[in-house]
Amino acid sequence: MITGWGNYIPKKFKTNIFYPKNIIELKKLLSRKNCKYAAIRGNGRSYGDSSIGEKIISIRDFEKKIKIDYKNKILHCSANCTMGEINEVLIKKNFFFKVTPGTKFVTIGGAIASDIHGKNHHLEGSMSETIKEIELLLSNKKIIKCSKFKNKDIFKATTGGMGLTGVILSAKIKLKKIKSEYIYERKIVSNNLKETIDHFEKYRNWEYIVSWIDMSAKNLSLGRGITYLGKHTNNKIIEKNRDRTFKIFFPSFFLNNFFLKIYNKLFFHISKINKEREIHLNQYFYPLDKIKNWNNLYGKKGFIQVQVLLKNKNVLKNLTRLIEFFQINKKYSFVTSLKKLGKKNNNYLSFPEYGYTIAMDIKYSNDIEKFHNKLENELKKINAKLYLTKDSLMRSDFFKYTYPELKKFKKIKIKIDKKIFFQSSQSKRLSMI
Repeated sequence: MITGWGNYIPKKFKTNIFYPKNIIELKKLLSRKNCKYAAIRGNGRSYGDSSIGEKIISIRDFEKKIKIDYKNKILHCSANCTMGEINEVLIKKNFFFKVTPGTKFVTIGGAIASDIHGKNHHLEGSMSETIKEIELLLSNKKIIKCSKFKNKDIFKATTGGMGLTGVILSAKIKLKKIKSEYIYERKIVSNNLKETIDHFEKYRNWEYIVSWIDMSAKNLSLGRGITYLGKHTNNKIIEKNRDRTFKIFFPSFFLNNFFLKIYNKLFFHISKINKEREIHLNQYFYPLDKIKNWNNLYGKKGFIQVQVLLKNKNVLKNLTRLIEFFQINKKYSFVTSLKKLGKKNNNYLSFPEYGYTIAMDIKYSNDIEKFHNKLENELKKINAKLYLTKDSLMRSDFFKYTYPELKKFKKIKIKIDKKIFFQSSQSKRLSMI
């Protein structure tokens, strides 16, 4: 059974997955009678069903190419390369991505399709701000190039478009020069939500900033957490990190509400130690990647991640209301992160815009769909929206309400994919096509 990273599938169906090895085999697939539509899949790191369908095309087996113009700080690479594979090349030469998500195992194609954002969105924006050019295979087998200056509407539909405009084959991406592979990290403790938000304002000029939130804390301690500030340093320390792999699914009682409450309290107090340090950038940007399949911690039925964007207006009030909603419904998160986002871009389905985004991992339960429906009703009241890349259960009406430029996306989609070849379980559920 093919799943998203959350291992949760609300609807089970048989899946055929194709692995073309080159562009010739890929184009043949577009003409096959038994492949009239398909979802595009990278490394399977989107949480829900955005890369799942009855037919799936993966370009995993394509030859991977990485070319770097160090003088002009431009990366040209195949879309099936992961950010981790590219980092191995970049970091040795003291280069890095301008924007990186919380995992290095996402492919470049997946990062573009999700228009990913990182701990520096308040300064750098999302992935699409760094894209010079995208090479895209359309359903009519034509290969085109798009950017902010060429085929602009297709670019705006592709970046954040969840793989529904075509197969991203390669991309040219702007890079940044760094002094070393190490990050100076400073931890700031906050005793409540107001202090946490104040830290984002006070330290807004730091290169990177993210907060962990204790979702179990209530009353005067509600929203307490640890804010992690970061900036590149010229440290040359050699540090070895061992990755851990869980090859089994954990029993269903693991990560239950009692455990999660205790874990949150312990983590808050332990994190107060060692407030300043220099660590490898992998440890700062991709902490969970050390446990390669940490998603198995949630058991066979998996989990969903809920990532919410709350706009700047009444953010303290609305974030308080949201955290209390999760507590009232007894939904506790293993890892809860809060980030401040900068300005909205021009892409039709991109997630970030001015405000704060909070992400929570919620273990499967029998009432998970009912809970999610209640959550959407709550989010409507505070003018909040959900991230498509993390989505597993969003309803079509809520999606249409919170993504007002969907009509513009659909217009481009039907123009370049008349037969609606590229579709996924998510795109059907949300009526995106």
